[in-house]
Amino acid sequence: MATIFFDYDGTLHNSMAIYGPSFRTAYAWLVQEGHCPEREFDDAWISQWLGWTAEAMWTTFAPDLPSEVWHRAADIVGESMDSLTAQGKARLFEGIPKMLDELKGKGYELAFLSNCRSAYCRVHRLQFGLDRWFDAYYCAEDFNDIPKWQIYQEVYDRHSTPQVMVGDRFHDLDVATRAGIPSVGCAYGFGREGELDAASVVAGSPSEIPGLIEELL
Repeated sequence: MATIFFDYDGTLHNSMAIYGPSFRTAYAWLVQEGHCPEREFDDAWISQWLGWTAEAMWTTFAPDLPSEVWHRAADIVGESMDSLTAQGKARLFEGIPKMLDELKGKGYELAFLSNCRSAYCRVHRLQFGLDRWFDAYYCAEDFNDIPKWQIYQEVYDRHSTPQVMVGDRFHDLDVATRAGIPSVGCAYGFGREGELDAASVVAGSPSEIPGLIEELL
């Protein structure tokens, strides 16, 4: 049976519920320490960084910050997100459990492929009981934060074929494009205009994903 590789944030997890407040906490620390000017951010602006590794995000957003400073800011974001998740503030998109149940019921193998921290994955596996659905977990931190498409290249042969990539950002579609496998772009996620142009098909909601995967296979 086929293997479906899933991105997490913006594809399964509605990340802004915990990422927005966590980013603002970290930025407030940067302002307090004199590293950045005071500034207001709306959720739409903050959401553009979802799906990036911490290093790529901070070195793009604030390239002049010393390494030890952005590392501390990234740690603040991560610690806050983990805390909010443990407090029950994290949310899967509506319909995600039912969609994953449907795919598992059809015998698909599911793999988690994310640019996230290892601890973040562990917290969410516990919070949402992800192990009932996922057969394998691949987090960027476990691969020294190499690009997602390279992680896929290292692990794809551990899984049955054919394979499909599902995600909401350009990092996810890059996996599929470079590997020559089909992809489902998630329009309900956090991708910017044009990011899903390379997707084989586009899902407007989680409920559409199983049918689209069947069409692709």
